[in-house]
Amino acid sequence: MLNITPEEDRGLRKLLTELAKESKSKIVILIDKSGQLISRSESPAFSSDDITFASLTAGSVAASEALSKLLGNKDLNHMFTETEEEGIYMILLDGKYILVAIFSKESSNLGIIRVKIKKSYPKIRELIERRGKNRKRNNSFIGYQRGRNRFRLPF
Repeated sequence: MLNITPEEDRGLRKLLTELAKESKSKIVILIDKSGQLISRSESPAFSSDDITFASLTAGSVAASEALSKLLGNKDLNHMFTETEEEGIYMILLDGKYILVAIFSKESSNLGIIRVKIKKSYPKIRELIERRGKNRKRNNSFIGYQRGRNRFRLPF
């Protein structure tokens, strides 16, 4: 789990809010694979139980990863789910975090979402890595592998 300070959360919220605006998403959420909400964009247009949403998203990703392995694929990097009116795009970051963009199909599309996430990805990665380095120095972050660039995008 990525523990962040209130100051770091403000920076991450600002970045996720910018991503939501640029991609015309209703909301962008960052969670870890265990289902813990890390941060989310500011979004008056989206009301949901964030904690329940984060848990269900992590469960959905875990189930999809298991199905992918049963089919002989090693890695699941991203998923797309849609309803009649909305799309939900989920991308795995470093195999530990899930970035979720929820968007109205009337105002955006999957291509726009993917391009905007790809554009903002280095900034998100930098924030997460910086937090990992700070935790490593304080011996309170578990799982950071120094000197290894494990972040990758599937596109």
